[in-house]
Amino acid sequence: MMNVLLVDDEPWVLEDLRTIVNWDKYGFRVCGEASNGSSAWSLIERLQPELVFTDIQIPSVSGLELIGRSQHKLAKPPRFVVLSGYNNFEYAVSAIDQRVDDYLLKPINKDEIEAVLDQVSRKIREETAQGKLHRHNRALYVNSLLNRLIQGEVGIELENEVATLLNIRSGEEISCLLIETKMNEEELKRQITEFAGLKRPELFTDPEGRMVMIASGKPPATAQLEALGRRLCEEWPSEAPVPVIAALGFGQRGVSALRSIYEKALVALKWRRYWNEGGIIACNELPRSECMKEVNKAALNSLIERLSSNRAEEIEAAADVLLAAPSGLPDIEYVRIQLSALEMGISKKLKELGGDGDAFMRSIQAAFGTLTETTSFPAFRRYALALCLSGAAALCEQRERSECRTIFRVVQHVDQKFREKLQLQELAQLFHINPIYMGQLFKQQTGKSFREYLNEKRIEEAKRLLRQGQLSIAEVAANSGYPNTDYFKSQFKRITGMAPSAYRRRE
Repeated sequence: MMNVLLVDDEPWVLEDLRTIVNWDKYGFRVCGEASNGSSAWSLIERLQPELVFTDIQIPSVSGLELIGRSQHKLAKPPRFVVLSGYNNFEYAVSAIDQRVDDYLLKPINKDEIEAVLDQVSRKIREETAQGKLHRHNRALYVNSLLNRLIQGEVGIELENEVATLLNIRSGEEISCLLIETKMNEEELKRQITEFAGLKRPELFTDPEGRMVMIASGKPPATAQLEALGRRLCEEWPSEAPVPVIAALGFGQRGVSALRSIYEKALVALKWRRYWNEGGIIACNELPRSECMKEVNKAALNSLIERLSSNRAEEIEAAADVLLAAPSGLPDIEYVRIQLSALEMGISKKLKELGGDGDAFMRSIQAAFGTLTETTSFPAFRRYALALCLSGAAALCEQRERSECRTIFRVVQHVDQKFREKLQLQELAQLFHINPIYMGQLFKQQTGKSFREYLNEKRIEEAKRLLRQGQLSIAEVAANSGYPNTDYFKSQFKRITGMAPSAYRRRE
């Protein structure tokens, strides 16, 4: 239902408007009444009605002043219908200048008012639908741009586009709040809007499905995000099996710093999650010790490379190197952070191959427990080996699936485009595969080399065209993918054992 506010200093007019008019029929309900302009303005600010019926001659603030104030001070002013007891041309002109929807004279005429309501309700619904569509399209566009930035795409055009869209100035402080929760996305957005009010931060969803909020400007923007995250965490039901985690990252340099700020928040969020704690944490609240924040990247990359070999001995040796803590550092804490990075590395690798890294981690944790449940080095080592061996098997299986899907798409492409000039090198570039490896996969999946498959596809088309008997041999060759007629004839005879003309006569 749409809200309508009634404003008049004559009680009998308010009563007639409230009782005589069939508001429900046009999708309206009376949300409030006011007898003077000051009260009306307070109600407009608080109730945000879609429509206001107002007299012009009312105490404290006139109806026309009320309209002007709404249009200048409100982001989304209501529509206005003026009711006046004066047939005054100047009033009518002023109302038109203020772009009111209609100007009606008292005494109240039920039919006139309902005709106006019919028109206004249509306009409001159309505007609402257009607004929803615009917001939806903008949200999709913002989501795409921001995800490109946080995933590492660089470029001055992209940064300028985001800066313009989000109104972020160069060098300005920018803050990022990540929310990880099992709450339905729409419900989460509703809560954020309710808590933040008109100053709701920019929202988007990162590749892992987490809600991300961006705010820019002076430190109060960071404080706003922190307060919002804290309230979301506090409002989360205490009996819920999974806590809500909010993580805050912030820094200078405007849009160009967005990725690093997002990554700061992500590190803080993962730290909180791995300690199985809910609530909000800021990036500057992480433990300061080196073992807590540094990953042995060389050992990690070496281990992940070994997973492709699927050789248990090599994997075990590389895992031990990753878990070997530098002297003087707390072993358990160091190992926990290395294994957290290993989990993310295997999950990321699976996703790059088109697999479900999150589902893989859920299966691992269901079978072997989580890092937060592990407290001894032997248990960590057993978990690491189980994670690596399971990850190696999952990566191998996903790689085979990915390769099979890719060759299937290549074959589909060849089946559709065989009449055009096709080269293995160009197809390999199109599908992002090494040409030699692609040739091997193609033969493995189809039983034929790429050239053999392409020639047979073209010859089958030539046979079909020859049976129809409507085209010349040269036209058949060209329409089968052979611009050179002599070459076509030689290939046709090589594959079928007869010349194209003989094949036609036989048919």
